[in-house]
Amino acid sequence: MVFRPIIRQSSLLLILGMGLQAPALEKARLEGPSWPDTRSGDLERMEDQRENRQGRPERREAKQERREDRQERREDRQEKREDRREQPREPRREPPMSTRPQPTPRAQPQPMPRPQSIPRSQPQPMPRPQPNVQPRASVQPRPIPHTAAPSRTREQARTWERSHGWRAEGAWAAHPTWQQHRARSWESEHRTWAHRGGYGGYIIPEPQFRVHFGPERWFRIRTRPMIHMGYPRFRYGNYWFLIVDPWPEFWSETWYADDEVYVDYNDGYYLHNRRHPGVSIAISVSL
Repeated sequence: MVFRPIIRQSSLLLILGMGLQAPALEKARLEGPSWPDTRSGDLERMEDQRENRQGRPERREAKQERREDRQERREDRQEKREDRREQPREPRREPPMSTRPQPTPRAQPQPMPRPQSIPRSQPQPMPRPQPNVQPRASVQPRPIPHTAAPSRTREQARTWERSHGWRAEGAWAAHPTWQQHRARSWESEHRTWAHRGGYGGYIIPEPQFRVHFGPERWFRIRTRPMIHMGYPRFRYGNYWFLIVDPWPEFWSETWYADDEVYVDYNDGYYLHNRRHPGVSIAISVSL
């Protein structure tokens, strides 16, 4: 019962509002829509399309005419080519040799004369100082065959070696170092076995001597000889050799590694250097 007055009021307001809007809606219906009319643009486009359709046959005819013109030009060119092929070609006539222009000879360029070189004065070489080389020893007599060596027992050779039988008056003395065994004047400091009273050491058997020793059996000591009993000693062919002479001052310090040497017999054993022929150093076979 409380809501009936409220409903009545709402109904009256709704009716009143509809009555006020009715004249405005009627006016809008009579006047039509307020947006711009687009029918005129559509009509113009339709007319343009109609005109374009009407002009298409003309363009087609113009294209067809151009195609026909191109076809005619092609046929004309083809006819001209065929005519050229059917026409006989005239042989090429060359002018006679007398009428041909002769090539003019070219002038050869003359070589320019070379300027004479002024001789230069050659520098005189400076004289080199001559090393103070001692004259080498004279050539020793030809060694006698090893077969002439006397036979000797091991006990006799050891006794002679222990008593230093190679030491004669004026013979080379013992020294503790390798450098001290280099001679200052080998000509006056070395001694032959004849000067020492003869060789009394061990004799190598003839078959072994022929295999390992002699002028054709040269070798290199390779390593520096070691000092034994005050004298240098080296090993070769299963034998020890004691150098009882000084090595010459004109030999290099590394002659034992660089030079080729060989052992030969001439009333005793000697060491020969192939780089310095004619020089023989007295050696003894050490047991």
